[in-house]
Amino acid sequence: MDLFLYIIFSFVYLMVIHFAVAIRNQFNLFLMIGIFILGAVIGSQMHSYSTGLVFAVVASLLFW
Repeated sequence: MDLFLYIIFSFVYLMVIHFAVAIRNQFNLFLMIGIFILGAVIGSQMHSYSTGLVFAVVASLLFW
């Protein structure tokens, strides 16, 4: 997985969670975007964006 696919999967996941669950607080959306940016950094450091994506999804579900 490269950075472009990571961005697309992250965007789709964030939009599904935002519209399906109806996150009303803008701070929560900002926090989730920050978690996915952190996941991208972790993925780039580990040379595996799929690991970063899994971290971001799990962290967003934990901090939600």
